[in-house]
Amino acid sequence: MRAGLWPLLVVLLGLSSMASAQILKEKVLIGRVEWVELPDLKMKFRSRIDTGAKTSSIHAESVEEVRRDGDLWVKFRLKDDAGKEVELTRKVESIQKISNAGGFTGKRYVIREKIKLGPVVREIVLNLNDRDKMAYKFLVGRNFLLGHFTVDVARSHVTGD
Repeated sequence: MRAGLWPLLVVLLGLSSMASAQILKEKVLIGRVEWVELPDLKMKFRSRIDTGAKTSSIHAESVEEVRRDGDLWVKFRLKDDAGKEVELTRKVESIQKISNAGGFTGKRYVIREKIKLGPVVREIVLNLNDRDKMAYKFLVGRNFLLGHFTVDVARSHVTGD
């Protein structure tokens, strides 16, 4: 490489790292476990942050299909960490077909819901899942995280308790 190009390369690398720092500065820092709210329902869930999951997921009970004007809706119950229970009916956005390594196949209903984590509030698609045996009833996936958060897996409850 020519000697005259070194200063240009140093400037470009400096700008690149400054741009990366600026992007990180604009994102909210969160840990591996955070509190997530469903603000319209006034419900809070201690949630696992999962950058490997494409879609966010919530534990739902008594899930039933309902038809309204030819559209598919789903009726279900949610229970938050404080014990508050609500019964909801939401329009089905899609149905995800799932299968695990053991060969089990099934389906998950996908609905749309407003989610709040720290200062970020977004409406996203959320799949309804049986997470009864799991420690966290809410899993935050990339569809909520992408572009808004930086995850530090060594920390928890960065946005508060």
